[in-house]
Amino acid sequence: PRYSQFTTLSTDAGHTSWVSCILGTVALVGSALVGSRFFGVARVDDAEAIALMAATGRRSTLPNDYGDVVRTAQRSVAAMLKDGARLVEVDFPVSGLTSVFGDGEGCEEMSRSAQWIAEFLRGFSQEYKAIRLFFPDEGEAATQQGLVKGNRRVRVDHLTRPSGFSDLLLDVFKRDMGTTLKDDDDLIVIAYPSFNPNEMISVRELYDADPKKRPIVVINGELDRIRTGYYPGIFYPKLIGAMKDFLPKFDQALYLHNYKGSKGGVLYRVYPEPWQVFTRRQGQRVNKVYEQETMPTTKEVALEILPKY
Repeated sequence: PRYSQFTTLSTDAGHTSWVSCILGTVALVGSALVGSRFFGVARVDDAEAIALMAATGRRSTLPNDYGDVVRTAQRSVAAMLKDGARLVEVDFPVSGLTSVFGDGEGCEEMSRSAQWIAEFLRGFSQEYKAIRLFFPDEGEAATQQGLVKGNRRVRVDHLTRPSGFSDLLLDVFKRDMGTTLKDDDDLIVIAYPSFNPNEMISVRELYDADPKKRPIVVINGELDRIRTGYYPGIFYPKLIGAMKDFLPKFDQALYLHNYKGSKGGVLYRVYPEPWQVFTRRQGQRVNKVYEQETMPTTKEVALEILPKY
């Protein structure tokens, strides 16, 4: 089955028809209902491993598979929340650990992210008793809600209600984000708000409207597209205005970004460690060549750091 590729380092960007999207989603939902055997994920209830790494100066190595990604993210997100972070980013490719976003078909990449999120939440810190999980839109929430059916802590919700005007960035069925949360919700998780700019605008509104200032974890939001100018301000003034002083408030619990080509490599970070840069050459061999405390831009890594090695 197609979803078996999710546990390997391979990538398959073919089969872009809507039929494969539907079949892929059905397969992913079915596999998740079997339980956490799919990833072989153990429950993680604290951040002791992360604290040990910070104390000893050890660095995380690149993940071997998506089970590693789940376990590492569970520890690092829990550690970051324990340290008081309110805006947390988790970002990694889903079409193979050496891929980039867009290597797979869009519907399939969203389904893979949804399955990963279900596994992440299944083993996440038991400190959080009511987790509100926002999918990008109402239809996606209905499609993927079966993935978390057995997790009583998770409450499925959505950011937007798409209409025929969505492509024009007009949210005619706009939700009042200030009314979406319940008093006992204690953690907010946002699933891949990257398809329509209105999704991240809704995240900003949710952040501003929450009187309890609950933490928000954004998973695979592809925020680098906003950081790097993919959306020109002249055409997306509302998005850029909302994100200008919002994105800098995010800290990255787990971040993995691949660079392709003859000077390819990886930018990797696990909280609370520094940012690490690895080269990747022929035969997929990787070597760590650089690290720094602050997040470099993707342009700096591609044009200044990797070419030196």
